Amino acid sequence: MTLFAADGALLRGWSRWWFWAWTSCCWLLLSLPLITAPAACQWLIVQQRRLAAGEAALGPGETLRFLLSRLPAALRLAGCHLAVAGLVLVGLLGPSPGGAYGWLVLTTSVVAGATWLLVAPWSAVMLERTGGRAVAALRIAYLLALSRIELALTSTATVVAATVAVPFLATKVPYLGPLLLVALPAATATIVTTLCDRAAKARDPHATGRIVSGSVPAA
Repeated sequence: MTLFAADGALLRGWSRWWFWAWTSCCWLLLSLPLITAPAACQWLIVQQRRLAAGEAALGPGETLRFLLSRLPAALRLAGCHLAVAGLVLVGLLGPSPGGAYGWLVLTTSVVAGATWLLVAPWSAVMLERTGGRAVAALRIAYLLALSRIELALTSTATVVAATVAVPFLATKVPYLGPLLLVALPAATATIVTTLCDRAAKARDPHATGRIVSGSVPAA
């Protein structure tokens, strides 16, 4: 009977899935204008943090204020990622100068691309901690990735696996697939955030508790 108790595993699992599904659907709707997608990702991360901390989820009014206040910083971070991705793709796929210089460009692009893949997921988590400073968020994420590379690899693998799983769950897994798919974005955000917090705590043993999400500006 413990399984079906008010605080049993079954009801806790159902509550977690429902929250993931709800925040994932809201994230998708908030991302539809495309330009708001970076801020919507921040919103998704913060919602998972608030659940883990036992705080109430952001309501409609708080969500609107959150998006408006976080959009400039989120766009700056997205711009940094697009610039790095563009440079890496040009180095990998662009015309090669040949010779030793060509190998240098290729090697540098591979190293930069691998580093970017490790840093990108955690930079979105760190943006809130740095007060919207994109460069600082990238720097902290880079240092955390170097200090706990196994956690950074797990975060990157989680994001890649979730991306690859989308078409598979949508087309190859009947019944259960849609239920998993609808909760996938928020579940991924939860895993990445948890791993980032663990790396931050390991790097700073004197840090107390979970990294907080910050307050929402009043209207």
